[in-house]
Formats: sequence, structure tokens, C-alpha cells
Amino acid sequence: MNTNEAKFILRARRPDGRDDADPRFQEALEQARRDPALAAWMAREQAFDEAVAARLRAVEPPAGLRDAILAG
Repeated sequence: MNTNEAKFILRARRPDGRDDADPRFQEALEQARRDPALAAWMAREQAFDEAVAARLRAVEPPAGLRDAILAG
């Protein structure tokens, strides 16, 4: 597996580690352990993903939005 293939796979990795037992993810994670540049990329990706997730969690939907959507 090369670095680009590892990045492609690691982009789909869920942050809670549920994917880590999958052999494809294991191989990509092992590649990241061996490659300092890939490990640094992965750390930046994880930090970005967490920042986006935190911002999304902070969004307060307008009152009644759910009902309006369901009503069509």
C-alpha cells in the first residue's frame, strides 16, 4: 500500500475506532505508523474532523424545524 492509498482509506475511518479491526484499515494504520509524513497528515485530518464535528454539535436548530420538515 502506498501513501495515497492509505490516505484514501484513512479518510473514511470513523473517529471512534470502530473501523480499526478491518484489515484494510489495519494496513493503512500500519503504513501511518511507519511513515512520519503520513502520520502527521493523519493527525491534521483528525484535528480538522474534530473541529468540524464540534462546530456542528454547537449548532442550535431553529425551534419547530423538525415539525416543519416532516410536514413537508
